[in-house]
Amino acid sequence: MPVTQKRQDHNISLFKENIYQSIIDSSFDAIICKTLDGTILSWNPAAERIFGYTADEMIGEYMIKVFPENKLHEEAEILKKLGRGEVVEHFQTIRKHKSGRLIDVSVTISPVFDALGTIVAASQVARDITEQVKAIRLSQECRAIVETSEDAIYSISLDGTLTSWNIGAEHIFGYTAKQILGKSISILHDDDDEQADFVLENIKAGKSLEHYKTTRKNKEGKIINVSETASPLFDQNHNVIGGSIIARDITHDIETQQLIWKQANYDNLTGLANRDLFLKSLSHEMEMVQDSISRDNLVLLFLDLDNFKDFNDNYGHDFGDEVLRHAAEVLTKTCRNADLIARYAGDEFIILLSGEFPQKDLKRFLDRLISKLNVPYPINGIDCRLSVSIGIVQYPNDADAISDLLKKADQAMYAAKAAGRNQYQYYVDGHSTNVVLD
Repeated sequence: MPVTQKRQDHNISLFKENIYQSIIDSSFDAIICKTLDGTILSWNPAAERIFGYTADEMIGEYMIKVFPENKLHEEAEILKKLGRGEVVEHFQTIRKHKSGRLIDVSVTISPVFDALGTIVAASQVARDITEQVKAIRLSQECRAIVETSEDAIYSISLDGTLTSWNIGAEHIFGYTAKQILGKSISILHDDDDEQADFVLENIKAGKSLEHYKTTRKNKEGKIINVSETASPLFDQNHNVIGGSIIARDITHDIETQQLIWKQANYDNLTGLANRDLFLKSLSHEMEMVQDSISRDNLVLLFLDLDNFKDFNDNYGHDFGDEVLRHAAEVLTKTCRNADLIARYAGDEFIILLSGEFPQKDLKRFLDRLISKLNVPYPINGIDCRLSVSIGIVQYPNDADAISDLLKKADQAMYAAKAAGRNQYQYYVDGHSTNVVLD
């Protein structure tokens, strides 16, 4: 072969070697060559970046230097496969950085043959997939959280179309994913909710809502109370493309709160307002009068059942309880819905009348109230005829303070009792005016 041709072939060979070396050096993947016993022969810059060791630190060392302890067994298995001429493709495993940090890697290892076809070494390409694995794990964790959550977690498009639906949503609303995906979110809206589109409007505006309390409708048409957290979903350009909603059924919580409130504000025996609720309501109404918002005065009736002790003494306390329940029922049916009736204490009741009452109308109302209580009512086979003494006061004419108002109402009531019972009496200018029924 002419000298010129030899030189040309040599130059081409050098060029190829330089190209190959350039590819290896510029690769983002670790490219490593090792002997069949695992001794490292070459270590490119990407290997330095991924594993933290320089080429000087690794060449001549065993590959297991970058293996975590629980992965040491893999090297023997890999070398065994290489010895048989097998290629290990896209083997996902974990390796150790110089700092001790663990790295998720995808490895492809191939045998290297000499001119005679004998396996003399192995080439390894390792790609750092830590971030991808983290993303996959996060995605899997998020999916697991969504799928196992007892809360309803679902997503919607900007036109309100339901695009995802978890098991929690199935349990709360009764629809399976197959039944509801592709439908409008309006299927969940309470027909009486004037702010049904409030959540969607905020999502479209790129706004989030936290613990927004509202009502929704389930598959059976039952209205349920929910607390919702809604967040807009953005694309890579930060444009709103939809929203995600987490809804928690708080119906039981609200029912419990209502029960607690009722127990704190209503009499357990009669179902009427108790003293505390009455006093709070009276205070509010007195402020309204002071501000001249709704009325000029208040009329307060203080009632005490006559001879109630005889019912308890002669027939027992259970019988007495029935008498109180009957009295409460008569008061409720005789008064208007806007009047506030309370069991003040024992056999004492108090009524705050709603609205203005001319004197003759008030007299007609009181006569009817006493008359209805006088109607015989059978309790355990015994006809009971109730009698009541009533004291009447007005605010602000008779007193400025609640305590004084109640004290004067009590005085007027006892004056009615002293005058023979079964009647009502007004408190007027420090004394009481007695009114006896015909």
